Amino acid sequence: MPVVGFSDLHQRAVDQHYGLAVVNVHALPIAHAILATGAELDAPVVLSVCGDRLDDGLLPSLEAIARRAPIPVGLLGKRIQTSDQAVAAIRLGCNALMLAEGLDEAVAGEIHGTAESCGIPVIAQEALSGALFEIDEALESETLRALGHEPASWHKLDQLVSQAAAAHMQTVFDELGAAGQGQRVLGILEPWRPVEHLIIYNTTTDEPAAVALAAEGRRVLDRIPGVRATWSGRAVKEDAGYRWCWLIRFAHRAVIDSYREHPDHVAYADNHFRPIAGDRVSIDYELTGADELSEPE
Repeated sequence: MPVVGFSDLHQRAVDQHYGLAVVNVHALPIAHAILATGAELDAPVVLSVCGDRLDDGLLPSLEAIARRAPIPVGLLGKRIQTSDQAVAAIRLGCNALMLAEGLDEAVAGEIHGTAESCGIPVIAQEALSGALFEIDEALESETLRALGHEPASWHKLDQLVSQAAAAHMQTVFDELGAAGQGQRVLGILEPWRPVEHLIIYNTTTDEPAAVALAAEGRRVLDRIPGVRATWSGRAVKEDAGYRWCWLIRFAHRAVIDSYREHPDHVAYADNHFRPIAGDRVSIDYELTGADELSEPE
């Protein structure tokens, strides 16, 4: 699973004296071309999405194709302007954040605190002058230049975008000295995996009340920083040893502690859940396998 922690990926580039391309992605054809070129040259890469693009559905698709790539990939939420954007970026799969320039100190401090509680580093803009190299406007210019004539179809448009991005990134990877580093990184760094928090339980209340309790829990718990998704359910068999369950996906191991201590979780657990669910078992799992991010049916 080639999505790796951003900090480890960056530190490896510093230690081995090569540049790590941070590519701001505007469309999936660009991402496919970057990852294909990276695979051809065996070069690690960071895919980034700006904070104002978090609502358009691009980032989940980037994470999905990054996890199938044969090279190490980091996922960066860039130009983050608010705490809400930070929470959304982490929820959607980013494993590092970079703040927008000129943020109020209080806002920046809040974002730092949120990210730290989730095990997510906040990268300073100044880091781009070191081992990180931002690929944004140059790639966009090259791509637009390739569209100098009107494409005959959407498929042709995607081809032109991909070809322009691939040609540009081949030069970038060579110049940064990143070619040939991918498999070395995969052999050293740990994959970035989500954690599944599983609770199975029985209740002392009736079924309608249990359903309402779960619905309220999804509403409350789903908003906690570092929580990527929440599901609740009931057993198919009426005579199951445990009739009810929770499955909550955390972005990182660090969220296990920050979630447990978050005031919204504490209030829901103490005032609603624990009083009627004394018979319960909970455990945290770090998943492996190609389908580890697929949503339960």
